[in-house]
Amino acid sequence: MFRIEKAGKTNSVTFYCSSDEFSGVKKIAAKVAHDVKLVTGAQPQVHELKIPVHSQGASSAALVLPVNSVIFATLGKSALAEKIASQMEFSSLVKVSSKIRGKREVYIFAVTKERLIILGSDKRGTIYGLFHLSELMGVSPFVDWADVLPVRQNLVKIEEGVTVSREPSVRFRGFFINDEWPAFGNWCKKNYGGFNAKMYEHVFELLLRLKGNYLWPAMWASRFSDDGPGLKNAELADELGVIMGASHHEPCCRAGEEYKHLRGPDSIYGDAWNFRTNREGITKFWEDGLKRNGKFENVITVGMRGEADTAILKNATLKDNINLLRDVLKTQNHLIRQYVNNELEKVPRMLALYKEVEPYFYGDRHTKGLMNSSELEGVTLMLCDDNHGNLRTVPTEKMRSHNGGYGMYYHLDYHGWPYSYEWMNTTHLSKIKEQMTAAYDFGIRELWIVNVGDIMSVEFPLNYFLDLAYNFDTYSLQEFTVAEYTRQWVDLQFAGLSSKQKDEIFSIINEYTKLAHLRRTEALNPETFNPINFNEADKILSRVQKVIELSQKLRKKMPSQYMPVFFEQVYCPACGTMNVLKMQLFSGKNLWFAKKGAIAANYYAQLVKECYDFDKKLVNEADRIAGGKFFAMCRSEHFGFASWCEAENHYPVYAKVEPTRKNRAIVWIDGNEKTTSGQDWTDKVLFVDAFKNPLTENAYVKIASCNEKPFSFEAALKNGEKSFLSFEVQRDKKTKIDTIKLSVNREKLLKAKDKIEQLLITGNDGQGAAMSVSIIIDAEVPVLNYPKGTFVQTTNYISIEAQHFVKQYSGANGAVWRVLPDYGKTLSAVKVFPDITVYPKAKNAPYVEYSFALANSGVMSFDFYLNPSNPAYKDNRLSFVAEVDGEKILKEVVDSKTFAVGDNQEPWGRDVTNNIRIASVYADCKAGLNTLKVYPVTPNLVLEKIVIHDANTSMIQSYLGAPETYVIQ
Repeated sequence: MFRIEKAGKTNSVTFYCSSDEFSGVKKIAAKVAHDVKLVTGAQPQVHELKIPVHSQGASSAALVLPVNSVIFATLGKSALAEKIASQMEFSSLVKVSSKIRGKREVYIFAVTKERLIILGSDKRGTIYGLFHLSELMGVSPFVDWADVLPVRQNLVKIEEGVTVSREPSVRFRGFFINDEWPAFGNWCKKNYGGFNAKMYEHVFELLLRLKGNYLWPAMWASRFSDDGPGLKNAELADELGVIMGASHHEPCCRAGEEYKHLRGPDSIYGDAWNFRTNREGITKFWEDGLKRNGKFENVITVGMRGEADTAILKNATLKDNINLLRDVLKTQNHLIRQYVNNELEKVPRMLALYKEVEPYFYGDRHTKGLMNSSELEGVTLMLCDDNHGNLRTVPTEKMRSHNGGYGMYYHLDYHGWPYSYEWMNTTHLSKIKEQMTAAYDFGIRELWIVNVGDIMSVEFPLNYFLDLAYNFDTYSLQEFTVAEYTRQWVDLQFAGLSSKQKDEIFSIINEYTKLAHLRRTEALNPETFNPINFNEADKILSRVQKVIELSQKLRKKMPSQYMPVFFEQVYCPACGTMNVLKMQLFSGKNLWFAKKGAIAANYYAQLVKECYDFDKKLVNEADRIAGGKFFAMCRSEHFGFASWCEAENHYPVYAKVEPTRKNRAIVWIDGNEKTTSGQDWTDKVLFVDAFKNPLTENAYVKIASCNEKPFSFEAALKNGEKSFLSFEVQRDKKTKIDTIKLSVNREKLLKAKDKIEQLLITGNDGQGAAMSVSIIIDAEVPVLNYPKGTFVQTTNYISIEAQHFVKQYSGANGAVWRVLPDYGKTLSAVKVFPDITVYPKAKNAPYVEYSFALANSGVMSFDFYLNPSNPAYKDNRLSFVAEVDGEKILKEVVDSKTFAVGDNQEPWGRDVTNNIRIASVYADCKAGLNTLKVYPVTPNLVLEKIVIHDANTSMIQSYLGAPETYVIQ
């Protein structure tokens, strides 16, 4: 047992290392010693030991270390490490230490003889071992970054034993600070004076505490290797063990801004970012970057794009660009050999196959691409998502043997088409898990980098991304759900709160990220969610309001020590994104009522205004909270984008309605936007079929006044007191909307010969003209004598959540469909695992089976709601087979002729914005029981929902699609 506790004014433990230990490791040890102080109230001292080293590499004298000591050392560097690893007193470590030599970033964490010994296989191994001690004390990785304070403990006990950490699953794991103005840039200037080493020390510490090791620095208007000042940024990164990279268009350790800064007619680098016309100048530019930074630990970006992340050659053929890029790679490899390491294969290098570079790699049938080129031998090929969280192409089985491996550039933040999203976190963990586990399964295991924008508010998904990269075997498990991860994350960040409070924070985070992921905040508009159909807007509004109210309630009782992290990680992103969503929903209602002339429009206009005021207050408050710790971090534009960026964005425009002179009203059935005014020469009949569903007890008729006064009307059921229905009128004085609540008596309905009822609504305009509306209610319950799990048609469609299949059958090699909990836009999704297999014509494929019963026979449309995944391979095919009553139909969701991913490409742009892709299949069905089976053909198919309806009748408009209908339980 190892004890850490306060002993008077000091701590019971002392940290020891040898004087020859890495200076960066010593700096991290000082940070961990401060963690001990935060936990126990007393800071331990850190001492250096001078150990004489003989030619054999270790002192012959016996090593005597005091008890109650934390001893940390790096194998191959520290004389202390070599001494411990060879001394029989620590025999339990002798054999173990031999197992970690030569491994990447591995540590031994051993409690023996009243000592805690941390041995690292390399610099980062020791650093991770030190931070493991912090983890065991309950210290969050965000202790420095977001002021997450641990719970004070008088005594910390660590059990006896030896633990050997795993080698990280992904070799290079990190994040990219991007899109950093106006938020991150102003934050840097206000708190640190710029993008300097004082600022980056906090970023480096965050990265290492999250067990990352790789960073792309800010680059919009900064120069990492100049802003330290000078090389201090790069020197500090190297000292602390942070491997530096540069973005996909910044080769040879040079920031994109550097060329802008140094170019000119008299510059040694020339005045054109053009390898054809300024080859000598560009080569010199790269050469000097490698001379300057090549001595540090880097993953060197290779290749070339145009300035400011544009195409390399304009008005050129594919062959021209490929030949140019091949020439560039030859030149860069030569420079790396000359100025970094003659053994080129030992230098980590990366080529990003981003946007138009991807075709240069693959080529076409007329032009050989860069694939298998000798210039790419040993180069990590960094593939990308589509900027919106969906993988683009992945390596085929043959490609996976590439020497250099593959990387993935993923996004939690994006500046580009069709919509930027840069303000607050809008990513749900379930999407990261599904896509990045697929990336790993496809062999993308060398490098993972994620765009985090300004970092603020995406710390939670960043934490998950890096945990998955570090320990894929644990975090990818299906049984280790993202909900469980979220609970554990909340428990750590808010350890001192009550279980109830932590449950509420979990609920807030899970719900706001789910809702925000439906459609990115910036891409929302008043027309996104239907204001009436399926009660879509009202259902979302109810969920949004619960998030906001719970966040505000918690804030009022939040202890002061938790306020900074609660505000930054919970309150601000949750209330911020939900308030914008609420504002757009209110605006949608305002415009709908305004078009109908209903006075309720004015009520919703006021609610839109209140949301605007809340948004402004929140952004201003973020500048002040915690003494300005998060200054400027909320300043990115975030509402009503008219195009891909903030240009011409605006808050919703709301309409005001002037009351009519005559008393008028609009009438509709709740959940369906068809309306009538009940006047002459209008369609005066509305239909209700809600009671055909045996679970439905109520239906609602809405009457909205077009005048300042509530509309005066009378309502009566055709069969009066004998009716199987009854009703009551509910009045809302704020909106001037009356509701007729219809209730069914199921016993009376069962006995009634005629299952059709009529509600007649009558009134007048006050000047002699009458209005009347007839509500026809069909309450005929269909035959329900079907097997459990059968979806029975009770209205003009059937809607099935994908996880509600009645059977599933495994395919070749045990392949099965698995449920992805809480995935996508509604309930969940299903996907086949293993997720990398192709099933030509669905041969040997697993399938899920659904049962459904139709009222009538006919040709039906099967609308499959799918994640907007991209085809796995370059043949641009995403396919599945739908089998209806034994007839198999191959459906190519995406085919090689019509599908392209990227800027200004449709329908991809529409699908990623809507976060769904709908693929329809048509089949002739019989009245009564039918079966549907779904088989995968290609990978990446994620099914969320199926809606079945008459092929000749379109579904009413909605964003989420029809909610699930009646199923036999």
